[in-house]
Amino acid sequence: MAWHERRRGEQDIFSLASFGFFLALIGVLWVITPNLSQKVVDFFKDFESREEVFPKVFLPAPVHFHPVVYTTVARFCFVFGIFQIFILVLRLAFREPVDRIAGTISSMVFWFGAGFVSSALSVGTIKWFGFLGWLIVFIGLSLVVRSFMILSFDLTLQKR
Repeated sequence: MAWHERRRGEQDIFSLASFGFFLALIGVLWVITPNLSQKVVDFFKDFESREEVFPKVFLPAPVHFHPVVYTTVARFCFVFGIFQIFILVLRLAFREPVDRIAGTISSMVFWFGAGFVSSALSVGTIKWFGFLGWLIVFIGLSLVVRSFMILSFDLTLQKR
């Protein structure tokens, strides 16, 4: 079966494994981070509407700095990004379809980007709305990377 063909009726076992790792990682970080439950509750109780981005447009933002929550999110993103590298190697080894490989690479772009901006938020390099803006950038970038990879592979196949 060629790389570009989708395997119909076949479950994506690597996505299932990725979801399981996602849940396990949340659990592990919850257990190893002291008092995380209370820190998360404090974080969500700390929101207020602010008029910082556009005039007369109020968006929710935390009032105080929550470095434990931001650091935990950054750790999650980096570890999950590293796990996506493992998934990518498996997808390549098992000759998975290109759209799945592209999706995994796209995930890596997002998770490492989100980890980077979460880390910057945790040390105060950027503020809340800068963090949200960068998340939007990395969502868009991951979609562009995925689309470009699929398109370039399709164009390569057409030239053959």
